[in-house]
Amino acid sequence: MRVLYIMHSCFAVEIGETLLLFDYFDKKKTPEVNFEGELPDFSRYKKHYIFASHKHRDHFWLESLKWGMDYPQMRFFLGNDMRFNEKYLSRNGIDPSVKERMITTKPGGSYEVDGLSVRAYGSTDEGVSFLVRYQGKTIFHAGDLNEWSWEVRKGEVRNDAYREQMKREYREELEPLRGTHMDIAFVVMDMRLEENYKNGMDYFLHEMDADVVFPMHMWKRYDLIGTYKKELISRGEEELAKKMMEINQENQVFEL
Repeated sequence: MRVLYIMHSCFAVEIGETLLLFDYFDKKKTPEVNFEGELPDFSRYKKHYIFASHKHRDHFWLESLKWGMDYPQMRFFLGNDMRFNEKYLSRNGIDPSVKERMITTKPGGSYEVDGLSVRAYGSTDEGVSFLVRYQGKTIFHAGDLNEWSWEVRKGEVRNDAYREQMKREYREELEPLRGTHMDIAFVVMDMRLEENYKNGMDYFLHEMDADVVFPMHMWKRYDLIGTYKKELISRGEEELAKKMMEINQENQVFEL
């Protein structure tokens, strides 16, 4: 199995001749950060499964649906905040026939396609998170599921009651995954949360069963990975630190 970190929360997972692509977006829609991640060559794969957890500008690109016009077997799994009718697709230059290969997922829903099993879980923001099983591998992508313990948000200072609510909601959304073994998990670690950047990751590492964990949604602050791993080691939790993959640049490849 091969993992390509493209950018932000976008990863490609290669299993044999199959490509799983998560949360690709239009770099031009995020001018505040200079993302430079590049897509893999789709022609190298016989099967393509495209996942978009929700429609935020740093997780979904409408133009990606046009890929389905070039690859007639390509399947799309979309979060429950995205519903496109045929007229809308046509207006945006997308062949309406692609809609037949678009699956709108909802928390608690299970979907089976050509040996690929997808179960959608909830989010503490928009859309869903995905648990994908394929050829004996289990992969979790959190989307925007995180403990969003903001200190300040949109100019408003958040209080302790708010942060406790965020903590409670995050744990509730993860609870259905307790006891599920994951070969790979992609989990949020957002620098905008200041000292709370690691809260969601910390809980996930301690409570969920994942062999390898990739931090994501970091807005290119890769230094936070090393900072957090040092903290884990200082607590005597070296084994948890080893689970975290050290990302240091876009288009980085991991052989697993």
